[in-house]
Amino acid sequence: MDGPIYILFWIGPFGDQPEFRIDPNLCGNCVLTYDQNYLDASEAVIIHFTEAHMDQVPDPKRRKPDQMFAFYSTESPYAISTMRGLKFLDMNYYFNWTITYRRDSDIYMPFVELNRQNGVFNGETKMRYGDVIVKNIIDKKKSTDFIALWMAGNCGITLGGVYRKFLISQMELYGLTVDKYGNCFDRAAPKGSEFFPFAAKYKFYMAFENAQHCRDYITEKLWSNSYEAGLVPVVWGPTKADIEAIAPKGSYIFYEDFKSGLDLVKYLKYLDQNPVEYRKYFDWRLRQPTPAEYMMVEHGPKYQRDVGMCKMCRLLWEKRRYNNVTSVVPSLYRWMHRDEPNDCLLRQFMQFIH
Repeated sequence: MDGPIYILFWIGPFGDQPEFRIDPNLCGNCVLTYDQNYLDASEAVIIHFTEAHMDQVPDPKRRKPDQMFAFYSTESPYAISTMRGLKFLDMNYYFNWTITYRRDSDIYMPFVELNRQNGVFNGETKMRYGDVIVKNIIDKKKSTDFIALWMAGNCGITLGGVYRKFLISQMELYGLTVDKYGNCFDRAAPKGSEFFPFAAKYKFYMAFENAQHCRDYITEKLWSNSYEAGLVPVVWGPTKADIEAIAPKGSYIFYEDFKSGLDLVKYLKYLDQNPVEYRKYFDWRLRQPTPAEYMMVEHGPKYQRDVGMCKMCRLLWEKRRYNNVTSVVPSLYRWMHRDEPNDCLLRQFMQFIH
């Protein structure tokens, strides 16, 4: 068979239909569709976690023996299991692959994959690095009433969302000036390409996740809202090991490196008044990293990352040629909770209330 491989996304995540890059020259000839009429023709079917119930997935009688079914999620275990109470017990041995932000997924889907093309990390990236680029970023840091930006749509839906709001409010009491946008504050920030020039004047972005210490849970707050916009991220949520594994060295400030929120505020104020020290957080952009130095930079036509829909397409072509890609997920619930600390699932709230 030489025709394209069809991949059906059964129902797009939360009703959306995101575009995923699948370069036929680099990944194989695959077509991603959201049209359920392609069910029988598809060699893989992706199910978002919100539809991962037997009464919402395709009729099992129509499932072909060689179709690969994949579970897709960009949500933390807390948001899925603790908050929504989902255990997927009727989906045991149903899925072949997992597609999530966790590095141990069958198909690793880091949030950076969803970033804009021809930016800092995706597409033709070389124009986003160099002395001139860093100078342009620094020159846009105008003196304003706020040195930090925070956007949040979840301040009470998850316990982590409650806790991060508490942490930032505490930092504000210590003197940190934070400009706040999002549904939490009934203020809408510019979206799309308009966001980047809007955000450029701030020095820091409060990249606080809505879950604590969930493995590899590092979202667009780091990639799009911070790096793409030219802000230094102040990171809370992931573990130090997880952020070190994928973020450029020397590019971020980690909340838990400080004894208290007060110490962190003092440091941010110090950087605000010391441009030479602040500028060091952009040294990683003085030249484009090599793939060996930093695999998250795509390098345009070479496409070094073996992740996302590109990896899925490669696996499907391998299966078509050799029929040697077989696997099954015995229990989604056990897989999601494997090696997750209590902080991720509940304990962050206990710390907050005590």
